[in-house]
Amino acid sequence: MNAESLILHLAVFAAALLQAATGIGFGLIAGPMILIVLNDRSAVQVSILLSLLIAVVLTPSLIRSLDRALLPRLVLGTLIGLPIGMALFMAVTVDWLKALAGLSVLFMAFFAIVSGQLEEKASFRPGRLLDLGAGAISGVMSAALAMPGPAVAARMMTQRQSKVAVRATLLALFVFSYTAAIAVQAAVVGVAAPTLGLCARLAPATILGVLIGKVSAGLISERLFRWTITLILLATAASLLLSAAAGLLGLSL
Repeated sequence: MNAESLILHLAVFAAALLQAATGIGFGLIAGPMILIVLNDRSAVQVSILLSLLIAVVLTPSLIRSLDRALLPRLVLGTLIGLPIGMALFMAVTVDWLKALAGLSVLFMAFFAIVSGQLEEKASFRPGRLLDLGAGAISGVMSAALAMPGPAVAARMMTQRQSKVAVRATLLALFVFSYTAAIAVQAAVVGVAAPTLGLCARLAPATILGVLIGKVSAGLISERLFRWTITLILLATAASLLLSAAAGLLGLSL
């Protein structure tokens, strides 16, 4: 196993563990790492397929805890965002994809931090239009970057939703959004055999991370849960923006 392969295995293991524990993390940690190592659009498809694997494994055990009123609006928004994300995926270079992703995640981190400073007031509960907006942004980032989680996680944090509800709703949405995203990818640009082969090689590390993360979920308090998600968003934004800047400026990190 060469250095790049080892990095990928460690990244997907850690990201799968975090996603199983918090409901978010794989697309934000492993996604950028896969994109940086492969430096190719196929990285998005690898991240989509592995994320779908995680969601399918975890969702059945959490189905009772999801927000059944919010989920349909997120799904509808995702349907709006997916074609926009696919057009973006085809129109821009990998470095610009990284830059756009980094800026989007940074905005979500800022939004999460601001919402965390506000008092819990009924008047600060966004309505259905913002539910659709969060779903649309999620759909765009799902098709273009395999990162549907940030917009929805930030959206639910403004509602002071419990960590169980956040995990369950995110994972249920991921089953839909990742399935739709890879279907659109396959129809428009196809999925190459090497991409499927890499997914197969990374699947064991992903499953191991899921199993350990599932056990760890109960050890995370609500406060730690919110700060963990916020720190994940900030770290991911930084890594994406640095990698994008290096690529656009012709530098090597």
